[in-house]
Amino acid sequence: METSQQKGCSEGGVVKSILIVEDDPVLGNLLLETFQEETTYQGYLASSGESALNMLSTITPALFLFDYHLPGMNGLELADHLRRRERGKQCPILLMSADLPQGNGALDHLRTLQKPFDLEALLQLIAELLVL
Repeated sequence: METSQQKGCSEGGVVKSILIVEDDPVLGNLLLETFQEETTYQGYLASSGESALNMLSTITPALFLFDYHLPGMNGLELADHLRRRERGKQCPILLMSADLPQGNGALDHLRTLQKPFDLEALLQLIAELLVL
């Protein structure tokens, strides 16, 4: 896990950072490697919602990429925590899962990605979200 003091979202000329919250270390590391090799984004990896919230004292992501099924709190609960924070209100959240809850309106303010997904499709979606 990286612990740089680099800031992302609001500072011009700084590399944009993405906070990945994924409890599967294989997928989490694959995403980190993909961002490092295929993009100019700086990736950070947390394995739980709690560790992600703790990381926000040292980084300001331009985008959040969450798994839905996380230990302790799920991705929707984590998104709610972020939306209540001043810095979390403007940054896009991309929620990924093989089985997202349907029909309760909880996903209305989030972009979602169905697992399994194509890495190129993920990179394209992230590029679109970071342009907004």
